[in-house]
Formats: sequence, C-alpha cells, structure tokens
Amino acid sequence: MSALTEIIKNEIADKGPMTFERFMELALYHPGYGYYTSGGARIGKERDYYTSPCVHPAFGETIARFLVKASDTLGGGEFTVVEPGAGRGLLASDILGSLRENAPELYGRTSYVMIERSPAMISEAETLLGGHAGRVRFAQSLGSLGAEGVTGVVLSNELMDALPFRRARFEGGSLREILVTLQDGRFIETTDAEPSPEIAQYFAWKDDFAQGQEVEINLGSAEYMKDIARVLKRGFALTIDYGYLKEELFSPDRMKGTYKCIYRHTVSEEPYARIGEQDITAHVDFSLLILVGEEAGLREVKYTTQGQFLIDWGVLEILERESSAKKDMELREVKALSAIKSLFLPGSMGHSFRALLQAKGLGRELEGFYPESPLTISFGVT
Repeated sequence: MSALTEIIKNEIADKGPMTFERFMELALYHPGYGYYTSGGARIGKERDYYTSPCVHPAFGETIARFLVKASDTLGGGEFTVVEPGAGRGLLASDILGSLRENAPELYGRTSYVMIERSPAMISEAETLLGGHAGRVRFAQSLGSLGAEGVTGVVLSNELMDALPFRRARFEGGSLREILVTLQDGRFIETTDAEPSPEIAQYFAWKDDFAQGQEVEINLGSAEYMKDIARVLKRGFALTIDYGYLKEELFSPDRMKGTYKCIYRHTVSEEPYARIGEQDITAHVDFSLLILVGEEAGLREVKYTTQGQFLIDWGVLEILERESSAKKDMELREVKALSAIKSLFLPGSMGHSFRALLQAKGLGRELEGFYPESPLTISFGVT
C-alpha cells in the first residue's frame, strides 16, 4: 500500500466517507505524494499524456499573435500574461520565444507570471525559461497577485479539467452525491442519503436525468473564474480545455459522466488504482464559466473550438510558412506539419478542445478586435 493510499484510508476511517472532490484533491495535490505536486505528473508525448504545447510550437506562436493584438487593444504600457497551472513552462517558452522574435517591443514590456504549485515542475520551468529570466516570475496562487493587479491576459490551458470535482448519481428521483468509503479495506463508492443543496442548485435548470445517470460538478472551476476576474483589472481571460456547453455535457447520452483517469496514455475509469501516479480529469462546463464570468465582470467575446480559434489567429499562416521552408521534406518534417494540423483539424484536438475568450474593463475597444476568419470549419460548437 502506498503512503498516499494509507493517508486517504486513514482519513476515511477517522472522519467517515469523503466526497470524490476530497479524494481527488488528495490524489492529485497532496503536498508530499499528489500526482501534480510530488513530481509524479508525466506530461509529454513519451509520458502519461500530452497537451497542445507538446504537439508543436505553432500553438504557442498562435497564442502570441493573439497577445500582440490584446496588448495593442489595451493601449500599450506594461503588459502581464498570467498562466495558472503553467506546469514545466513549455507554453510559456513558445510564447516568449515567439514574442522575442516577432514582437520584440512587446516582449520587452511583458511580464510572464507562472502560477504553479509543484516544486518539481517549477524547477523544470526555471531551467527551460532560463533565457527569459528577466521576463518570468513565479507565484503560488492567483490570489497572491492582488485584486485588480493585472493588466493583460490570464491564460488557462488545460487547467479547469484537473480541478477537483464532485460526482453525483440520479437515483430515487434525485441526484445523490457519490462518496468514497471503505469496505473490507478496499475503496468503494456509495451515495449520500440526502440530496446535496449545492448540487441541486447547480442543476436547477435540468429535470430530465435518466435513472442511474452520473455527472460531475466542478464548483472549483467557478471559483477559479471568480479569482481570474478578481485579479484582472483590464484585459482578457482565455480558457482552453476540453468540454461542452451544459446541454450537451449533461445529456443522458453520457450515462457515466465524462471523468477519466490517464496513465501512460491509457484511459480508464479506475480512480482507486495507482493513486498519486495517474491523472484524474473531467470535461469542463463552459456554460458555468460563461455565467460566472459575466456575474464577475468578464464579458464573453468568443466561444469556439480550439481549432477555429487557432485558425482565426493565424495558424494557417504558420503552417504555410513551415511548408514553404521545407519543400524537400524528410519524414520527421512531414510529421511536424501533421502535428500542426492536428491542433486545428476536425477529428483531432482542434475539435475536442474549446476556447473561451472573455474581457474585462473594455468597451468600444472590442469593436473589430476579434479577427474575421479566413476559414470556418463546419463542425459546430456545442
């Protein structure tokens, strides 16, 4: 039995059944043994899973193009990019490298703030970003930046899906929270005897659950969106993650919800195996982020797929440039171009991920801000 498994079992023995949210908090973020905080997280093509920045630098370069327009819209001056859940700094490296090469004036007045809790990842990021030392600083939390302390962009890439969430099952005519308990020393799931008022309120809009249907409730993502609005004085919040609007996310077609566990590129629904050694995640409720954002002062500018967002901000120009530069391509260069395409094409990451752009403290400046797309990919957004 691992030390973390023993810690969780002891807490259940002492305090009784715990919420899945608490279990996930310990499994992913326990200070000594959590998947993300202990250095156990293995992010990359040769590790447990990979994110868009791992696929090709074109992702970061396209985000950098958006940042240039965002800075111009804010009128110049000091410009701050905040990346919560920045990991080992791969996206920051691509963004800063692109700004230094293609927008040196903006690079010179940009402060890049990395929000990261894992000492191991911070160490990796410091090494990777050593060439940008004057531009980068680290912080433990968004709250440490102070209220309205940021003019610029808060950029969250695959963060919201990894925040601890609650789970519930529809049975006996109501949603009952799924709890984690022990039976003969093994983890099992049970449901709370009474419906949770918070969960009932979350789903006040919905009355067509199927018997036995399971759902995830990520209240932490709502709080994080409030924190983003709180620290942002003027500028943009860009959230990229896999998810849907609420009607599709909580459709009866998804009887088991969307949560999954990832270990060495293998997906399972076994959260009680390899505790502290695998990721646990679920799709994001973008309807919630939009609603909470509006209430906190974040105006929706655009909700679309990652693929469409990247096309709108110039990834096709990057692809054309890379293709022209490699007329006699070797196999590895062909693969590199295919990797760029996977960032935006239907049937790839471009479709499964969504992009939500919100703004605060901006009015008329937003007129004409979002570019007219040279190409619209017809796979819809739901």
